[in-house]
Amino acid sequence: MKTFYRNSLILFLAALFIVFPFQASKVSAASAEDAVNAYYPGDIDEHWAFNELDNFVSADLLKGYVGQDGEVTLKPDLSISRAEFVSILVRAIGLTSTEAGKTFADVPAGKWYSEPIQIASSLGIVNGLTETTFGPNELIKRGEIATMVVRAFTASVTFEGEAKAFTDVPEYFATPFIKQASQAGIVRGATATTFKPYANATRAEAVVMIQRALDLQSSDLPEDAALTAVIEGYETEEVAAINALDFAKLGEVQAKYMSGYYLAFNQYLYEDIESYLDEGYSIKMEKLTPQKLEIVSKSNRFAVVQSTGSTYNVTEVVDGEPSTNPSSYDGIYYLKKMPDNSWKIYSFYDDEDLSGEAE
Repeated sequence: MKTFYRNSLILFLAALFIVFPFQASKVSAASAEDAVNAYYPGDIDEHWAFNELDNFVSADLLKGYVGQDGEVTLKPDLSISRAEFVSILVRAIGLTSTEAGKTFADVPAGKWYSEPIQIASSLGIVNGLTETTFGPNELIKRGEIATMVVRAFTASVTFEGEAKAFTDVPEYFATPFIKQASQAGIVRGATATTFKPYANATRAEAVVMIQRALDLQSSDLPEDAALTAVIEGYETEEVAAINALDFAKLGEVQAKYMSGYYLAFNQYLYEDIESYLDEGYSIKMEKLTPQKLEIVSKSNRFAVVQSTGSTYNVTEVVDGEPSTNPSSYDGIYYLKKMPDNSWKIYSFYDDEDLSGEAE
């Protein structure tokens, strides 16, 4: 489960809530709170695919369903349609194409899935159920997913290793793709010896297969310096904005360096915070030791960076009385490549919670 994290901004807001508890309720503005709640689907805790599902949600690759009561769910065990899968696949890889693609009579222009299907078909990733129909609302089979994933990642993933011998995979169009996917570890079977190629795939199964393939992409790896520069720039500019008590600038910094859940959560925290300046509150951060940044993992589109060793003194002044407390930026940052080729932080693990839960 996601948890609140401990960094300079949290300390700042926590102090405000203690000093000005009545006004603090203004931070819970409905729009910002709803945006954050969208990243907390209530039906994936304890799910076998929690890590992959939570990561996709945090990175804005998967959206949940909002019920009448406002509760957000992912319905991970629900079967997924061909249109839904293609849309997630195209979004996850960041695929684009200006080619027309195939013309399907059941994929009219303007539908939410028309562009992803056009992109995927123009790149040779998907075919129709017939020459003229795609079947966007048909439930996708596990064999079809393996086929589309291998086609989509052929240029960026090396499919090698020992293929699994599934006893229930006949000779048909998906057979070589199931073999390649098993060689790379993208599929591991419904059981030790069966794949169930004709079974309807669930949303969780679809996400896990795509996540595994994303983790294997290595054809266009980012430079380590490009990744660490994001963390360093974020820290430096956020601290400068906080020290200047310039919360408009703080918002700009967050939009520059953050995306997905991390951006929504931080926007929720600082919304309307400028009102506290009128109450005589101030804050100052002094850097004591620099952080060490280590690349934990990276692929074409995603990276994990660990920060250790940073320390700050955070001095809060309330009614003229200063109080100094330690703070840090230590933890694990998750970054993704944006459409403009920049990298942004979309999630964070606090240093005190590395063995626990994602933020």
